[in-house]
Amino acid sequence: MKRLLSNRCCFTILLAIATATGVGFPGFAQNETQQLRDIMQRLDALQQRYSAAVSELDVIRKTPFGGDTHNVIALTNQIEQFQKQGNYGAAVAPSQDLVAIAERVLGPNHPTVAAALNNLAVTYKELGNFGEAIPLYQRSLAVREKALGPNHPDVATSLNNLANLYTDQGNYGEALPLYQRALRIREQTLGKNHPDVGLSLHNLAVMYHLQGSLTTALPLYQRSLGLLEPALGAAHPLVATVLNNLAEAYRAQGSYGAALPLYQRSLTIREKVLGTDHPDVATSLNNLAELYRVQGNSGAALPLYQRSIALRQRTLGDEHPYLALSLANLAKAYWAQGNSNEALTALNRALEIEEVNLSRNLVVGSEEYKRNYLATFQDSTNTAISFHLQGNPQNPAVANLALTTILRRKGRLLDVLAATISRLRNQLDASAQQQLEELIRVRTQIASLTFGRDRPSSAHQISQLEQRAKALEAQLVSQNANFRLEVTPVTLRAVQQAIPANAVLLEFIEYVPYNPKTNRWQAPRYALYALKNSGAPQWRDLGTVADLNTVIKAARQRMADPRLPATVTKPSLQAAYERLLAPLEPFLAGSTHLLVAPDGQLNTLSFEALVDRQDRYLVQSYTITLLTSGRDLLRLQQQRKPATPPLVVGNPTFSQGSGRALAGTQRGVNPRSLDLRSLTFTELPGTATEVKILSTLLPQAQVLTGRDATETAIKETRGPRVLHLATHGFFLERPSVSPQVLQNSRGLNGAVPLGGENPLLRSGLALAGFNQRQSGVDDGVLTAFEVTGLNLDGTELVVMSACDTGRGDILNGDGVYGLRRSFTLAGARTQVSSLWKVDDATTQQLMVLFYQQLAAGKGRSEALRQAQLQLMTDPRKQIPYFWAAFVSSGEWRPLP
Repeated sequence: MKRLLSNRCCFTILLAIATATGVGFPGFAQNETQQLRDIMQRLDALQQRYSAAVSELDVIRKTPFGGDTHNVIALTNQIEQFQKQGNYGAAVAPSQDLVAIAERVLGPNHPTVAAALNNLAVTYKELGNFGEAIPLYQRSLAVREKALGPNHPDVATSLNNLANLYTDQGNYGEALPLYQRALRIREQTLGKNHPDVGLSLHNLAVMYHLQGSLTTALPLYQRSLGLLEPALGAAHPLVATVLNNLAEAYRAQGSYGAALPLYQRSLTIREKVLGTDHPDVATSLNNLAELYRVQGNSGAALPLYQRSIALRQRTLGDEHPYLALSLANLAKAYWAQGNSNEALTALNRALEIEEVNLSRNLVVGSEEYKRNYLATFQDSTNTAISFHLQGNPQNPAVANLALTTILRRKGRLLDVLAATISRLRNQLDASAQQQLEELIRVRTQIASLTFGRDRPSSAHQISQLEQRAKALEAQLVSQNANFRLEVTPVTLRAVQQAIPANAVLLEFIEYVPYNPKTNRWQAPRYALYALKNSGAPQWRDLGTVADLNTVIKAARQRMADPRLPATVTKPSLQAAYERLLAPLEPFLAGSTHLLVAPDGQLNTLSFEALVDRQDRYLVQSYTITLLTSGRDLLRLQQQRKPATPPLVVGNPTFSQGSGRALAGTQRGVNPRSLDLRSLTFTELPGTATEVKILSTLLPQAQVLTGRDATETAIKETRGPRVLHLATHGFFLERPSVSPQVLQNSRGLNGAVPLGGENPLLRSGLALAGFNQRQSGVDDGVLTAFEVTGLNLDGTELVVMSACDTGRGDILNGDGVYGLRRSFTLAGARTQVSSLWKVDDATTQQLMVLFYQQLAAGKGRSEALRQAQLQLMTDPRKQIPYFWAAFVSSGEWRPLP
């Protein structure tokens, strides 16, 4: 993905009458590698008004408030003064008071209330508090659409304001259609030559620029400037913003000569009109410093960065994201000069500020919003790792900073979602509980329609359902603010203390190296950080991703092939060990437990099957537990009691289901399925034996087989201590395969095509009625997408005794999007899953051995290890294919 070095900012003019509406619009920059980056710069000039325009604060002043009129005028004057000074923190309280008075006097649906809500939202956004700003912007937009109609210029203003905030969050997909709608409204109501149209053109230019399309963005900038400069004058702050962003585009092209005079002119306008102590001046100083830095002139850049930092700290406060931006840029300049101490100080402070903002803003919005917002921090993560491995590989303080950054950000989305879902599920009131149930129903409908035979004609309905799901996610979090996480920043020491004495954490990371002297991003690489419960971490750069992925692919193919003898498989497994773990082999001495947090294609490997220098499989020397990140160790310290006894589901009757629907839901009308309709599953005799034996090892378990082994039964369970699922599993890929009947293995014999839907729709389990796949909620297909709606709080162990249940789409830094992730989100503390197609009889044998070890008091990961070692004693089953497919992730200790 391209990364944009974004000097992004939102220009919000508070205007509310029909012929003169304001707009916020973000500025941005792109670095010379054309890689998308979001570092959120600031270009706001909230207090300026252009010809014939009246600010929203003036609209509020002119609205009759009866006996409150004097108080309202005093509040608006106070707010306007704070905004002119860039003192948004001081503006919060009077802005809140203004909203309260407007709602009390005018009612909640008055246009002036929308203006007051927008003003408060702007204030929060300027403070970097997006979580508070989003619902205010959304409510302001809703009030205006209802009171003024969908095509009113004030509606365009609200659309732009909301789009600006989405842009600041990196949610460009949500922002672009809002900008486009605002442009259409303005062209229709104000005419194509109106200055507001120029502002909308600028916003579109920003979006195309952020998406890396400079050839589309540049003419839009120029058209915008052509409309704004004649209307507002050559010395207007809005003109300064367009000049700045046009300069950013030229800098992104490498046209430094064209960029310099535009930066200088923008700075001059801002200093003259806004004063030298305004935050927008800090933005211009930072941008000009960036131009000097990328030209190799750090000496000229440093004083400009320092002025920008001092000004931003004074006007925006100590925790503002734009202050972090300037500090990170200053660190790069010091690094380029070889001044590592100053660079470390600046970068550490920048990352701490970013952590504050991450914690603040990840408690709101949908999963997609959170993912997009996290992505805006990818460059600073890469910078921190590069500063260590490329810049200061022997500096312990820099190493600690890099590893701390990895632990705070890798796997963070899963951590936040799992904790939030658990808290919401267990503490919601009746109304919110209904919303959660609706979200589960909507996700089930999406899954059903996605696989339906008339899927092309259902595309619009699926899109509508996806939008509804996103809205429900956002509402659940925003309306239940008292359930948000009490976030404590992850520290290296806290993670270290959670590592068992006999264990070592192996934190793999895929990163993009940065060179501050050339301002270039280089080919992605893998790195490994190793940490014990005491002492300093160790680390190694492992090489390029392209090179190492070739080694990983070869190893995986060998270990998953039942036809190859050990003499053929072992060389590839030894080669993988040499590249991945041998560099830190001395550090592993004395440890017996590996906590492995893979990244990228490393998620496809069974580490148990790697072969060390003593020609031993790692499973023969170590207990191995998979984690998404070392931060998982902190989440696993929290426990809930199981709600119900174990549930064992196996040997479903694939040709006939129970026909029973989930309570509270409705059946769909569309038959399934385009991608799966040609596939049928045969019965698995091994699962029948497996379930029978497990019922004796888990004497309190509820056992469901045959027609009772349904999707509905699983969805209705609540926190079983153990959930065991013995059936066929599937993972759908895009390459097409021939239809086939699947026998003797617990999954598909090939990949089944599926388009670009939610990746959690491509993994699942086959249950009763799968071969019929009748329309409705219980159609015999339980997707990973639907699993996220299960309530497994208190579930200690989920065993997916099926094929490919550990596979899914891989998102660097966020793990595998598949069944394992979904069961984690549902609340399960440990997941046992498979990385390839498994043999039915062998799986049955392995599972019985595993539960026998659990019953003997072994830890969960150790129980799986002992089962694998016992299976290896069979001369016919010594190659990894038979015993290494299943892996344990999450909690490793014995079952309570």
